[in-house]
Parts: sequence; structure tokens; C-alpha cells
Amino acid sequence: MTETAYERIIAALHRHGSTVRERGEGQATAQCPAHDDGNPSLSVTAAAENALMHCFAGCNATDVLAALGMTMRDLYDNPRETTYSYVDRDGVINRTVTRKVQADGKKKFFQSITGDGVILYRLPDVAAAVELGQPVYLVEGEKDADNARTLTGVAATTAPQGASNFRHVDVSPLEGAHVVAVVDRDTAGDKWARDVAAKLEHVAASLTFMEATIGNDLSDHLAAGKPLDGLTPYRMPVQPSQDDTGPSNEEGRHLVVTSAAEIKPRRVTWAWQDRIALGTLSLLAGKEGLGKSTLAVNVAAQVTRGTLPGSNEGKPRAVIYAATEDSWEHTIIPRLIAAGADLNRVYRVEVATATGFTTGLNLPRDISALQDVVTERDVALMILDPIMSRLDNLDTHKDAEVRQALEPLVRMADETGMAILGLIHLNKSSHDPLNAVMGSKAFTAVARSVLSVVPDPDDETEQRRLFGVVKNNLARVTPSSTAFTVESAPLDLDGETITTGRVHWHGDSATSIKTAMSDPGIDTQGVTEEAAEWLSDYLTMHGEVASKDARRDGTKEGFSDAAIRRAARKLGVKSEYSGFPRTSRWSLPAQSAQSAHDLPGETSINEHTEPTGLSQRKVGIQSAQSAQSDHVSKTDELTGEPTAFTALRCSRCSRMMTTPPAGEPYCTNHECETT
Repeated sequence: MTETAYERIIAALHRHGSTVRERGEGQATAQCPAHDDGNPSLSVTAAAENALMHCFAGCNATDVLAALGMTMRDLYDNPRETTYSYVDRDGVINRTVTRKVQADGKKKFFQSITGDGVILYRLPDVAAAVELGQPVYLVEGEKDADNARTLTGVAATTAPQGASNFRHVDVSPLEGAHVVAVVDRDTAGDKWARDVAAKLEHVAASLTFMEATIGNDLSDHLAAGKPLDGLTPYRMPVQPSQDDTGPSNEEGRHLVVTSAAEIKPRRVTWAWQDRIALGTLSLLAGKEGLGKSTLAVNVAAQVTRGTLPGSNEGKPRAVIYAATEDSWEHTIIPRLIAAGADLNRVYRVEVATATGFTTGLNLPRDISALQDVVTERDVALMILDPIMSRLDNLDTHKDAEVRQALEPLVRMADETGMAILGLIHLNKSSHDPLNAVMGSKAFTAVARSVLSVVPDPDDETEQRRLFGVVKNNLARVTPSSTAFTVESAPLDLDGETITTGRVHWHGDSATSIKTAMSDPGIDTQGVTEEAAEWLSDYLTMHGEVASKDARRDGTKEGFSDAAIRRAARKLGVKSEYSGFPRTSRWSLPAQSAQSAHDLPGETSINEHTEPTGLSQRKVGIQSAQSAQSDHVSKTDELTGEPTAFTALRCSRCSRMMTTPPAGEPYCTNHECETT
């Protein structure tokens, strides 16, 4: 049996190592291969002779397929070509349209005409729906029509050659029909909508124009799991004026000229001092799972209490939080409570459509209504989490389309004095803080400041993050960063305990964001696991070795010293001290167990260490021996932090003795009973 496009893509995702969750026949969600995806954000759906794919983090299909070693052809059951047959009411073929897809995604169409006139696609379905009084969905291409029929069961039709040919089609079968025209979000779609309106004005019983809530066309909308009643009403653009004698053109546009002498200079005011300026757009960038959203909630909470350092310090203000990835009830509200936010000053904003459907903000469409809310509620900060999901109908990888949304948004922010913080993901291909930001470069160009969150490469626990400013057009960028962790915060709500996360700050770090991202030991793609595999093989082959030799050879293999240290901790490597001056030697746990019997008087430091917190990892083997004991200060080879210990040996067998936090010293030799 021939493999379908859906089966081909699912198999490629499995080979890539992405987690794939089947949601039913022909439906799945998976980790997107084009970005670091903690929670599966890629939707894959089997449709009519093709597969539909949508990444909710904003990756386009080209990038997703490229990450899988595939091209746009692979979205079709037959990667080379697909043929659509136009049949009349009697089932006789009137013409065929063959679409051939090139590797770059561009399509070429070929027609074979065998009948008279230009008829509608899927004409028998159309005639049956009109007779039953059911709606007929009019779209711009055969693929959309087939996908609508396959996935929703409605009658859907189009004209050959899509948007450019509708004025030539015979629309008499639509007489008295209830037509829903779904317009593509592009210039060709606007022209098609005007042709449809002119052609069906006196033919159809009703004509409603809609457009995709997500993506460019109906197939994109369905790929994102949206229903037909979730389509957004389409607003017909105003035609440019044909009167060239007036000062205005399209939609009353005209030039406004202002002398620079009339513009009064203003000082910069800050929502967060030297980080987020009021009246501007800022970005908070980072890979998934690093705590960006929790950090954003922390900022929002301080704004509502008036405790965030900046121009509004001491003045509690309101916050709009527009989130699509997290649940308000299960995630956002608990985080706000844990951060101490004034919930009366935090607002969720949604959009109700004319059809009664509720959806999220759509930029730039909802900017005018949003501006009224900002003014009425005294909003100082709006958080878009993530910002890409607010640009549902634009290609987030094209500068011109991204600017269509961001520039009016920034203009509104400037007029209202509100700061905007947009959360955005990083891709895998760059270690440069700005180049790594996903999507079009317009995001970082329009933003006045860009903040980043990265893992701390020197943290063996892999829990500490670094937060810093990597771009700031309105203040000096400092090379330092600030360390934080996301700690567990249990909440008692109505007698039930809910656990959430909150930010715990650890102070400034001398490591800059750029330095941290440039460190090859930063565990962005399983570096620690790879280093652990290498170190395990190395110690198995060489046995006990000097730690400096293992770290030197690991560096030659491309691992950073920090990655090798983390790998050693992950493996439970034993570090034994010997010689003068004392040097450490590493071995795997099984090797150390054997050497402990062969080398009396030596012991593994790890056997007697007890972590006491991020800033207190000290090894303490306390002495109960006489003044002859020799105090030595060393460095923990696994953590790189200072250790202090005093040697205490058993008087019977000469083995090292240890003292528990509370209790008497005892011998580490299980066969010795000395205490």
C-alpha cells in the first residue's frame, strides 16, 4: 500500500526523536523539530490526498520539513503531482487540473479541458447542498475544498485556477444558495473577494465572507484544529479612490507633514529601569522550559504592586496578560498568586466574533479596540505570551508582514504610554542572542530592548538560569546578568494544595548572556548526556585516571570543562586524592569500590559529601583526632568549589573515618567495628 503524506511525516518525526502523540485516526501532536519544544506544539492531520501541519509556536511548514530532511512536496500523498477532476451534474468529467509541486513549495498547474464552459468544482455536492438548504463553502483552491469536505463533511467548491478565474465560472448552480466565502489572507484573496461579491450579489440567497483565524487559508485554519464556526469575519478593503484631484487615496490616506521644531523632546520613562521602557516593545527570548513565562508573571506581579524599579515604582498599575499556551485556571492564576500579584489589576483580554466565537487578540486587527481598554484600565504593561501567536494571519518569517502588526502596535504603545513585553522562542541554529530569536529579524529590529533567559553553564544542578539584556536602544547594555531559579511554591486554595512555580533571584552574575550561549557546554541539545557517554567509555577504557587528564582529553573531544564536570556528577564519578602535592583521580563507582579494598587509607570524597544548597556545596569530614591532624584546603574537582577536610584515620585498620552531621565518628571499613 502506498504511504500517505501523513504516515510519511509521522515516521520522519519518530526518526528525528520527537515525541508523537496520536489523538485519533489521522490526527497527532508532536514535538516540533524546528525549535526546542518541551510540550508538543506541532499538529499533524491527514486530509484529502495531503497532510496538514501547524506549529503553534510559529514555525512555518518549510522549516519544520527541512528539520526532518523533507520538502514541501512531502505534504502530499503523491509528492510529484495531484490531479483534480471537475465533473458536471451527471458525473461526466468537464476538465482536469493537475498540480505539480516543486521542491521549494512553488506550484505549477496544468489543465485538460474536455467539456464546454467553466463549471464549479465538486458540482454534484454543491447541487445537493443547495437543494437541502445547507451552506456551500466557497474557497480559492481545490485543496481547500477537498480538505473542507474530508475533515468537516460540508459542501465546498471553487473555480479552476483559483483566485484569478472566478469571474469566468458559471455560478447558476448557486442560485438561492447560502454561500460562505473563505478568503485567503493576501492581495489575491482581496481581489477574489471582490469578484465573488460582484458575481453572486444577485444570485445567492445569502453571502458571508470569512477568513482563517490562524494561517493564510482554510487548510491552515483546519490544520490548527479550528472548527468552521471559528472562522473570523472578513472585512472587505475599501477600493482606492479613482478621483486623482483630491489629497486622499485609499481609505482616506493622506500625507501629514510636521516640522521638527514642533515636536517636543521627552525623556525615557521605564516600566522596569533600564530594561523595559514605557511606550515601547520589548522581547523576552529563550528556549522552552527555562521559565520565561514564570519570569514574565513575576514582572507583572510587581507592576500591580508598584514594586518594580522604574518610573511607576510606588504606583500600582494594571497589566494585560494575553496567553495562549498556558491555562489561566491551572497555570497563570496560581503563578500570579505565588508571585503576590494584585489579581484585580491583571486582565485577560479575548475577542468575541460576530458568530459568537471567542478567540484571542489578533494583531493588527484588534489594536483600536485594545487601545480603548488600555486607556480605560490604566494599563502599564501588556504581556504577549508568546507574541507570535498574536500574529495568527501573518507569516512570522517575513519582515514586511511582521511589521504590519508590530509597527501599529508600537505606535499604540507610544500613544498610551504602555510597555509591551513579547515572549518569543529561540531556534537551535545560532548561539548569538539576537540571531537566535525565532522568526523574522523584524521582531528584534522593532523591539527597543531584547531580554534573554539561558541556562547557567556553570551550574551543575542545571536548574539555575541567567537573565540579561542583549539589546537596548534606550540605555547602556551591561555585560553582566542576573541568576535565578524557578522554585516550587505550594498554595493552599480552598482547602486544596496546588503546586506552582515562582522566581527566586540569586543576585548578579559576571557571565554575560552571549558568553553563556557561546559556551559549548551549555546543555541545549543533550550535551551533558553526550559528555556522560564519552566519560563513561573513557573511564571504562582507562580505569582510574587523573581528573585533569580526563578533563583535558574531554576538551579535545569538543566538550567544555563545565560539561565534563556535569557529566562526572551525572555518572557519580568518584574522586580520590593521593600523593604530594595531593591530586585527584577519577574512576567510575564500580572501579572505586574495587580500589577501596586495594588501597587502604584512601577514600572517595563523594562518599562523605552532603550537599547543603546551591551556595553551600562543601565537603566536611570533621576531625576528632589529635593536634597532629593535618588541615588541607582543596577544590572539589566535580564542582570547582572550595572544600575543606581534616584526615581522621581508624586506629585499628587505618581506613578513613567519618563523622555524620550528628553522632560519633565511625570507620568506613564495614569489617571493622571501631567507633
